[in-house]
Amino acid sequence: MYSCAQLQMVFQTKGYSNKLTLWSADKDRLTSALNFAPSSQGRRPCDLTSKPGGKKGDTENSMDYEEQGRRKPIGRHECAIFTNREHEAAESCRSYKNCEKNPGHENFISVQVFKDIYLSRLQSDEQREKFRSRIDKTVRLRVDCTSQARPDVDKMAEYRGSSKMRVGTGCVYSVQEPKYDEPCVCFKCDGNVAKKQWRFNVMTAKHVVYNMEEAKETKIDFFYDDDSCNRPRDGRMKSARGVEVIRSEPDMDWCEMWCVTCDEDLGERIEKFDKRVSNNCKLTYQDLSQLGLLSSGDEDCLPALIVSHPHGQPKKITVGEVTHQDIENFRVYYNTPTCPGSSGAPVFGDTRLWGLLPVHSGSA
Repeated sequence: MYSCAQLQMVFQTKGYSNKLTLWSADKDRLTSALNFAPSSQGRRPCDLTSKPGGKKGDTENSMDYEEQGRRKPIGRHECAIFTNREHEAAESCRSYKNCEKNPGHENFISVQVFKDIYLSRLQSDEQREKFRSRIDKTVRLRVDCTSQARPDVDKMAEYRGSSKMRVGTGCVYSVQEPKYDEPCVCFKCDGNVAKKQWRFNVMTAKHVVYNMEEAKETKIDFFYDDDSCNRPRDGRMKSARGVEVIRSEPDMDWCEMWCVTCDEDLGERIEKFDKRVSNNCKLTYQDLSQLGLLSSGDEDCLPALIVSHPHGQPKKITVGEVTHQDIENFRVYYNTPTCPGSSGAPVFGDTRLWGLLPVHSGSA
């Protein structure tokens, strides 16, 4: 049995505020948030949207959160919504250029600049490798489906049944050993036997990927670090397929999605993630003061660094400071810049007080 604790981070920038959700294995504090057991894939999805007394798998989209004993979602989502899948790239560029929340995106640092300038300021090779791993584990999520099973109060309820593409961010959380000569459900194999395949889990916000129906229509884009990565002749950006939501909690607005690929180059790179940094817990804490990105100079400030895909564009890094922690309500306030497309992004810093993997949940 796993448990979860919610910390909602909020920041004040140009009249906006942000929040995030944190997943934690704190068994003593919360013991009933999740309920899943082994299946043929090792786990089964949480049945969090079932009707009381209904058959397993029945979903409810009309019962409000008070009737279900849940808290209503706070604030607005930060997914990028595109109306035309065929012109997604053009819409993404236009949205980024015309952004009203962060005009010019002055505080959004490209991956290359971050690696060339800021990583060199860290004192040890281990610290630099941790940051590189964090950046590589961050992925863009493109979801082509909005399930009718979402409740009326859901952040994405207005898009139920539409063909609009939703773009958010996630982070590879765990990687399994490769499987051999088994059916593969990636976009290429579509159920046929693959010589070798890799399975891995991605953590994101629940409002980005709600259930299995949406997971199956999710593309996971790796290494989209600059504009040239997704050009056909470049080949640096690699994509995998979502399969199933294996753990989730609507109140906490987080989910863990099982994904798969049989692309040998991508699979081998994913397999190396856990070898580069052996303990996931170590990824959540690092002294960010050495980067020279914090302006307050307050030794007691807690930094919050976010890696995301603003407006579905190449990966960017932003840094801010925690301004307030409301531990009783599992909320933390900070001033780190984000944009549509940042929903589900990992948040790093001094997370010893937060949990294991912070997940950005949106703007209030």
